[in-house]
Amino acid sequence: MAVLRTWGLGLVIGFVLSIGSVWSAQTDESLFISLTSDQIDRAAMAINFGTRIRDEKQIPVTIFLNVAGVRIADNNIPGHQHATGKSLKQMLTQFMDAGGQVLVCPMCMQNVGGLEKGDLLDGVQVGGAEITWPALFAEGVTVLSY
Repeated sequence: MAVLRTWGLGLVIGFVLSIGSVWSAQTDESLFISLTSDQIDRAAMAINFGTRIRDEKQIPVTIFLNVAGVRIADNNIPGHQHATGKSLKQMLTQFMDAGGQVLVCPMCMQNVGGLEKGDLLDGVQVGGAEITWPALFAEGVTVLSY
């Protein structure tokens, strides 16, 4: 089952990268990544993929942390180091510093992570209808889920 998921994810990534010339030619395209996990390899892949698309295709990218993914933005939890030498917190901070948007689900933040706004990494925004919905439901948005 894990092999099928990995293979399927590889197909999705290959497809997204293959249509990159279409994305870069259109200014109304964007990417919305739903990150539901704080598992280090899965989260690092989502953040790194979003960073690469933002940098190479020059389109807006939003990472939406929900379910267990909210823990990545918790300042109170030490960041584990990924094989790249960076923590997930460092990856997210660099993503935001370069213009990426990171939103956190308000219900998940409270109910799953036990977090308050003051617990979040600098730059992470608490989502809601006025912030999350435009990023998710705008025309031309591609949604990926990790």
